[in-house]
Amino acid sequence: MKFYAKIISVFLAAAMLLTACGETGPVRDDELFVPDVSGAEQSAEVVIDPSEIHQEIKGFGGINYPNWIEDLSQEQRETAFLNGDGQLGFTILRISVDPDPNNWEKELETAKYAQKQGVLIFASPWNPPADMCERFDKQGDPDAKRLRHDKYADYARHLNDFVTFMRDNGVELYAISIQNEPDYAAEWTWWTTDEIMDFIKNYSDQIDCKVMSPEAFQYRKDFYNAILNDEDALSKVDIFGTHFYGTQKRDMSYPLFEEKGEGKELWMTEVYVPNSDSDADTYPEAIEVAVNMHDGLVTGNMQAYVWWYIRRFYGPMKEDGSVSKRGYMMAHYSKYVRPGYVRIGATETPTPGVMVSAYKGEDRVTAVIINHTFGKIAQPISLKDLGIEYIETYVTDADKNLERTGNISHDGGDFTVVLPPESVTTVVIDLENTDNK
Repeated sequence: MKFYAKIISVFLAAAMLLTACGETGPVRDDELFVPDVSGAEQSAEVVIDPSEIHQEIKGFGGINYPNWIEDLSQEQRETAFLNGDGQLGFTILRISVDPDPNNWEKELETAKYAQKQGVLIFASPWNPPADMCERFDKQGDPDAKRLRHDKYADYARHLNDFVTFMRDNGVELYAISIQNEPDYAAEWTWWTTDEIMDFIKNYSDQIDCKVMSPEAFQYRKDFYNAILNDEDALSKVDIFGTHFYGTQKRDMSYPLFEEKGEGKELWMTEVYVPNSDSDADTYPEAIEVAVNMHDGLVTGNMQAYVWWYIRRFYGPMKEDGSVSKRGYMMAHYSKYVRPGYVRIGATETPTPGVMVSAYKGEDRVTAVIINHTFGKIAQPISLKDLGIEYIETYVTDADKNLERTGNISHDGGDFTVVLPPESVTTVVIDLENTDNK
């Protein structure tokens, strides 16, 4: 009996892990659902092409910053990092490197929980310890702050001490960045491009962790260009991280990185859109989150998309711990485009106001479709070269939050979904022939 009980417990544990990771199959519906296209505008066909391979997705997430505001509660951690109903399914957690080591333990509880769920954790510093800094005159500001040039080795040890502290307390950092927003540092530490290059080339190898570049405020590429054009510096940077504040779609592509960044990762590590003034449930304003994510993933080829603070009145989780409309916009990606998925080819704009991206996992293809128009749209989709076993959709609009419809009618590789006005729809396609991937 003990043997059988052990076998049962193993299967139950495996089922719980799969549920937490969001990799269980859909709840199958017997009744076939045929979309009602009456009154819908007909869009041009979207072709999803699995043979067109783009970037691997590392995940989606946000920052927890207990030195700024209260730590996430246990229930809020579950909402953030688990993948059940009413949960965000985040797979990346950003934390801060406080200049005072006495505050580091505040990061542990949420980080430990997240790591148990398989979440990638990276850290960003805003300031070095005070005794490593000096004041200088920056364009008429006599109180600007920078790291003293004779303290670069000490700063590298400070960052490595944080890596070691987290490791000794059960948290293995995926990466640590050199500086948060060195180009927008009115309240923290400025760095010039030359200073960044000096630190990377001469001191960053003292850090026992993947090294992330400084995270520019607005994807200004001065820092990154210098690194990419210097073989020594490039060899010492593992991840290029940037923020998207005010970054327009036209500025998200990066040909130099595509040319020289082979083997490096490209992450969007902080943003809030469209503002920090509105309540996160304001609609259809919340759709701008999905649009920004789409642009970053499709135009920018970003492998990760990380929001600012996870729990905030304008963030993915409201102050009461519930998921907001902005959060559901993120969840259309984070719950169904899991780490290890690869972005594949898809007709991006089949009709004005509609945006499409597609991703392939081991036995599944996920498409996220934004209808940023006031009309109902019938959207035909063709999946090339792969057989379809089952289709379900999840829709968020003014009245729905990830509302599910399963067993969507299809004809081989072709089917149609109806996009409500001002909505986001995630299409999850289970593949028929797993040997054909």
